[in-house]
Amino acid sequence: MLAAASAVLVQQGDAQVIDGVVVDSASLAPVAGAIVSLVHRDGRDLQRFVVDADGSFRFLLAGPGTYSLRAERLGMNTATVGGLDLGLADTVVVRLALRHLPFDLDGIEVSGERRCELQADVGGATHRVWEAARGALLALDASETASRYVYDLERHVRELEPGSLEVRRETRTLARSTDARPIRSRPVELLVSNGWVVDDGGGHRFFAPDAHALLSEPFLATHCIRLRNPDESRPELIGLEFRPLRSSPPRPDIEGVLWLARETGELQWLDFGYLGLSGLAAEHRSDQIGGRVEFLGMPDGGWIVTKWHIRMPIMVAERDRLFGVRRTRLAGIREEGGRVVRALRRGTGQVAYGELGGVLVGEVVGSRTGDRVTVVGLGIEAMVDEGGLFSIAGLPEGNHRLAHVRPWLLGLDREFAVADARVVAGDTTTIRVGPPAPEQVLAAACRSEEWDPATGVLLGDVSDGRGAALEGVEVVAEWVAVRDIGDRLSAEARTQNTTTDLLGEFRICGVPVDGYTISVTTGTGTTRVTEEIVLSPDVPIGWVSLRLAR
Repeated sequence: MLAAASAVLVQQGDAQVIDGVVVDSASLAPVAGAIVSLVHRDGRDLQRFVVDADGSFRFLLAGPGTYSLRAERLGMNTATVGGLDLGLADTVVVRLALRHLPFDLDGIEVSGERRCELQADVGGATHRVWEAARGALLALDASETASRYVYDLERHVRELEPGSLEVRRETRTLARSTDARPIRSRPVELLVSNGWVVDDGGGHRFFAPDAHALLSEPFLATHCIRLRNPDESRPELIGLEFRPLRSSPPRPDIEGVLWLARETGELQWLDFGYLGLSGLAAEHRSDQIGGRVEFLGMPDGGWIVTKWHIRMPIMVAERDRLFGVRRTRLAGIREEGGRVVRALRRGTGQVAYGELGGVLVGEVVGSRTGDRVTVVGLGIEAMVDEGGLFSIAGLPEGNHRLAHVRPWLLGLDREFAVADARVVAGDTTTIRVGPPAPEQVLAAACRSEEWDPATGVLLGDVSDGRGAALEGVEVVAEWVAVRDIGDRLSAEARTQNTTTDLLGEFRICGVPVDGYTISVTTGTGTTRVTEEIVLSPDVPIGWVSLRLAR
């Protein structure tokens, strides 16, 4: 389902701007971590944005033109809106709604006839796994491109014993990284043309793939993708391996496996190794030469690399004193790597990730199936199970406010905090949440001291035919109020009106819940659009979407 919400043209100097928000189509909650791509009319992705906890995004454009937007998130459908024509100094505001889709990689098995599949011709099962991995890599690349986080890093250099990998010696350094990428690969064009291992005259330099490299056209055009044989020791994982198209690459190349959780499809880590090594290293190819990159989805929707290492051979050339024969020996393994100690939100300094996050577990009194608990302001949510229990892991240390979210309230209770919790890193906090009465939520949403049980709330949005939201548009709700005045009934026409906000959304309080029809209208003349809705005491809130033709 794709819903649109607001478009208005405002002056921003000579800039062209697309603002917007991504929401859950069912609960209307912001969708943190959705990836929104700006697409040119020729199909090229120009920019990507990982939306924040409030679901909002912004694109600053280089010039006037026609653009489209694509929003996607793991476990949800992909939504698009096109035909956004921006002239000089225009701003367009768009609202995208995503719906949840069943997602489960369980049951996917490697077929007997394993093919080396290209991205353009990938099999059905492989495609499902690749799309899950691709979503995480896109979010990681967009988070790094936007410099979303500042990192406190611990880097290390170790010399390891071949075979046992026992540490012979080690140095560690702690520093705050000013780079948006904890690990950065060379430009992928150079890696594909010159190789992933480079002889710089003083030794060999080994390179690891980052998210940008794995997603790039040059990489996908020279490597094939297929499902990995399952690891019997880790049945909860499913692997997607990549290999060079040529069995004997003309230059050092790379192979590896992306490991994902079967149940959720979340990317866990990448294992990689090298092919086509030259010189001394080629004589001692070892499965211990290579590396690992570990990934983590953040509570605020971004993705980061948490740990990484590359292991490289330390080779020595020796001459046998007795026979004078030149021999090579693997003298050791050099490991360079690091880990993220903390990740801070750039600009605010808020701790988004710590190695030891806190866990919050609790009970919601009187909850129903489908209810959620949300951490106010962070966009972090957890489903409440049939017993009213919930658990949220990986929370940053600090004081947090919790809200009990009921789907039928259409998000009005999302900011209505009902409990406070102190989260300590590495510890578990237990809390009991008592949900507020619906009347309290409705009164707060309509800024009233008390709530009249005979009234309800109308929510909705107005957009044009492109799906762009319309700000400042008048919306009128009309109904007939029927009263019993003794021996007869009295009918009186009543109206309430408001205007849409920047996102094209509106809220009208005080409409009746007596089962009579409410007409909701916007526009004039030939562009006039009307929708009808009926509210009741059991369902005192409703949503209306109004679409005006261009």
